[in-house]
Amino acid sequence: MKRTRNSRILVRYAFVVILFSAAAFALWAATGVDVMEQAAFPEIFVVNSTGDQDDAFPGDGNCETQVGNGICTLRAAIEEANAHAGGDGISFSIPTSDPGYSNGMWTINLSRALPDISDSVNINGPGANMLTLNGGSHLLRFFNVTTSGTVNLSGLALVNGEVLDDNGGGIQNYNAGTLNVTNCSLGAILALSDNTAVATSGGGIYNRAGGTVNVINTELAATSADGGNGGCIYNSGTGTIHVTDSTLSDSYASANGVTGAGNGGAVYNAGTMTITNTTIYLFDADLTNGGGNPGGNGGGIYNGGTMTVTGSTIYQARAVTNGGGIYNADFASLNIINSTIYGNDAAAFPAGRNLASGGGIYNRGALNVSNSTISGNSADTAGGGIYNDSQATGNVTVKSTIIAKNIGTGSDPDVAGSFTSQGFNLVGKNDGSTGLNATTDLTGTVASPLDPKLAASLQNNGGLTGTVALLSGSPAIDKGTSTTITGLHLTADQRGVGYSRTINKSNPNATGGDGTDIGAFESGAHIKAVSRKTHGMAGMFDITLSLTGTNVGVECRKSGSSHVFTVIITFPTAVTVESVSVTPDSKAPGATASVSSSSVSGHLVTVYLTGVSNAQRIVITLSGVSDGTNTGDVSVPMGVLFGDTNNNGSVASNDVTLTQSKVGQIVSKTTFREDVTLDGLINSTDVQTVQSKVGSKLP
Repeated sequence: MKRTRNSRILVRYAFVVILFSAAAFALWAATGVDVMEQAAFPEIFVVNSTGDQDDAFPGDGNCETQVGNGICTLRAAIEEANAHAGGDGISFSIPTSDPGYSNGMWTINLSRALPDISDSVNINGPGANMLTLNGGSHLLRFFNVTTSGTVNLSGLALVNGEVLDDNGGGIQNYNAGTLNVTNCSLGAILALSDNTAVATSGGGIYNRAGGTVNVINTELAATSADGGNGGCIYNSGTGTIHVTDSTLSDSYASANGVTGAGNGGAVYNAGTMTITNTTIYLFDADLTNGGGNPGGNGGGIYNGGTMTVTGSTIYQARAVTNGGGIYNADFASLNIINSTIYGNDAAAFPAGRNLASGGGIYNRGALNVSNSTISGNSADTAGGGIYNDSQATGNVTVKSTIIAKNIGTGSDPDVAGSFTSQGFNLVGKNDGSTGLNATTDLTGTVASPLDPKLAASLQNNGGLTGTVALLSGSPAIDKGTSTTITGLHLTADQRGVGYSRTINKSNPNATGGDGTDIGAFESGAHIKAVSRKTHGMAGMFDITLSLTGTNVGVECRKSGSSHVFTVIITFPTAVTVESVSVTPDSKAPGATASVSSSSVSGHLVTVYLTGVSNAQRIVITLSGVSDGTNTGDVSVPMGVLFGDTNNNGSVASNDVTLTQSKVGQIVSKTTFREDVTLDGLINSTDVQTVQSKVGSKLP
């Protein structure tokens, strides 16, 4: 049994988890009975120990490891939930005196695999930065979901898992049920094959045919398939997976002697899958000990089914055969929208195999690419950006997309093969392809390349994922369209809300275009403002403040624990600010508001307000804002109306009804407005508070 891979994964995961804990471990989760008041999960078991003992009598309704001792472990709670017909809930209330507590975190050290989950259950942890399930050196999978019902996992960290000659090192959705994984982290997890006849796939999550998995705001780091496919996630045929607002990083899929393995360093999809607002980086699809077996395709993604990638970034992924970033297989369908594929590599191993093509994308199926940027990728042979296999049934259609600054041999550094253009594309070197010749396409050649004038690297330019900015004077500015190949009208660029898709500047539009910039990034004066609050243990959530139009963002929550409103304004570049002021609403008698302090850090300006009275429209003004070239004032309007949960400028019975409908639900980015009391729970207190404000409205 080859266990040396685990030490490699542990080292890599330790590094990644440090980065992730600072940026993405501000996770929500709430504990207590109120959270579990959902009708679908009527029974609740409260884990109060980090121990790992079984339940004394599963099915008696008492979660305790011995009769009368009152000690409820996670293992015992799952056994009781399985034995109780119908959906159940499991929450955590473990004291700091527990031996598994240290430095603000509880750790449950598992001695063996947890029981299969055979009935619907909601396992709601306090946060992935607070509760860890540790498999240690044991061969175990954390959760094997065998129910055809619904299982919700939230607020948990899973580390050091491993399965031998099986799939799903961390979690397996075994039946045709629905699994929701929210605000979790999975790391240092391995699906390992010691048998060259057995493929072990889905290092982090494996979804069998017919199942549905939703992965939301979750980190999968150093979760690998050694002797299989899909280092982080594997989706079987007829399975469905949706990955949203998540990060997949630092993992690999290795053949390890298994024929056809080593594909999809991050993701292997054979069913239906969507990837939205997600980052995929630092991956390998390789043929280690492969003995020449076919495999090693798709360093980031291997798609053999139907997939849509939106608002996402794939970078620094590597394949030793084809498709450094993405491999789209025969008869597969892939739709890429508003995304960046950057810095990926198709590099043959061992050297000299001369098979590595398609540094960004290698296509043998149906591929649509709209409003995306494909740059900085490389291939040993052809198609550093996109390679369309002429020997297969591959069909590539591109629209309003940048394919430039990639590296490949001969005449094919950016594109290779036949393409269909729907116009508005920018191709740096077009020698190696046919079809990219629409009247609105901008193309160069190897002898005379067209420089897109992109930023030197992938950067955090705002939003959830990294992007490559357009520099001043880029030929891509204003030469695109906001309508995708499938007819979708884009209102924002890859960065999302606050980054409008079309900012028509002084350049003449392309014929039939609307002034949108080509690629995933829209240049121009993007300014974003939010009101930020902390909702107890559920974490921080923002209300977007509109800077244009008549719709003003309304802050419906009470001020924070220090009676302060925090407003954050994001600029596209670093700025300086001379002064900050706030103006109370002149139409609201006795209205008050003042600036207690403010700070400027690069492109972020943070304003702290105090003494803000209810039911008014205030205006925050930044005076003397300068980016080094231009200087001016910026005004940010904000409505303040405690209890206006539906954001319409008044508090009425429908606000009460809306809040009541969310009671018992977990506070998340779609429900936080109803947590008006900021305690991280949506309960009767919130309903009563909103009820007390009925009749109030903005002037």
